Order: sequence, then C-alpha cells, then structure tokens
Amino acid sequence: MSLRSTCIAFTLALLGALAPLSAQQTLTLRGELDEGRSTGCYYCPNVPYTIKFSETPVRSSVIDLAPYQLSSQQLILTGTWDTSTRPAGFNVTAVQVVGESLGFPTNARTGATERFDINGPAGTPTATFLAFGSGFVPLFGTALLLNPAVLIEIDSGVLDAQGNRRFGLPVPANAALAGLNFWTQSILVPASGQPYFSNPGRTTIDR
Repeated sequence: MSLRSTCIAFTLALLGALAPLSAQQTLTLRGELDEGRSTGCYYCPNVPYTIKFSETPVRSSVIDLAPYQLSSQQLILTGTWDTSTRPAGFNVTAVQVVGESLGFPTNARTGATERFDINGPAGTPTATFLAFGSGFVPLFGTALLLNPAVLIEIDSGVLDAQGNRRFGLPVPANAALAGLNFWTQSILVPASGQPYFSNPGRTTIDR
C-alpha cells in the first residue's frame, strides 16, 4: 500500500473511531503538561493538569506530575482512561521524557507560509492533520487530540535520515482569518510497533 493510500486509510479510520472509550483502557499519549486551568476552569481540583493545547484532563494517583509540568518538556504519558472521577480523565502510571515532537507556529500571519517540523525515527512515514478544535479520539492505543468533525490532511511523507520532516503551510491573505485558531497533530507509522500520534499544536492567526 502506498503512503498516500495508507494516510487515506488512517483518515477513514479516524473518522470512524468515535465509539466511547471504555473504562481502564490503557493508552499512551504525547505532549507537554499544562495547568488544569488552561481549560478555562480556575478551580477544578479534579483537573490538575491537561495535555497542552488539549482539554484532556490529566491526573495521577502514583506519580507527582508537578515537576514534569514545570519542566515544559515533551513527554510520553502511559496510563488509563479513568471514569471513576468526574470529569473522566487520563490517570498517568508512567512518564518518559522524549525529544521527538511536532514543531508548529503558535502565531501565524495572513499571506505567509508557516513552517512545521516533525521529529521521530528516521524513515518513518508520517501525515499531519489540521482541525478547528481539540478533541479526544482513541485509536491505535493512543489518541487523536483534534476535533474530527473537520479533519484536513495538510502533509504526508517520510522522515529523512536525521528523523526530520519540514513543510510549509500557506495561510491565505484574508484579513477575515485574523483571530482564528487551528489545531494540528501528526501521526507516525514506524516499521515495527503501533502507529502513534505526536503532541498536539495550536496556532492563532493574528493578522
């Protein structure tokens, strides 16, 4: 199967994977930790953390996550989806610091081409998607952290010998786009092992 066919198949799988997540399902998510109040709730004791640029609640009954949140590092978070607390959230049981990530512009200009960088194992096929909101769709033992209602593939290819891929995303020269937010996330398909999603990103078009 060609890379493009593979990406199309993944896209169709993503759109069809909207069944509710079962309690205690083990998942591995990637990204930075952010404060729980990033959801807009300034006193939510049951949401101490989130994955940055996603409103996925993150907590842990066995690990002190505060140092990881303060370090602003990319993490692999392994745990289970816990429905015993409201709101339901991701209960972390293991943490690993990694250097791999999706690099994205936090701000974009109309009429400009904005650069994205993907890092991972050399030779890995990858595709990057854009959405107009965050979400949570479990798939492949990980999760798409984008809203799947409108999911647009903006790039696909293979990481080079150094494990990098760069691409540009043109932003239309339309002043009406100022203030718009869009979210991005990549999927990587290693030669062995499960496909996995990168950290999510959020970009604001400011002018």
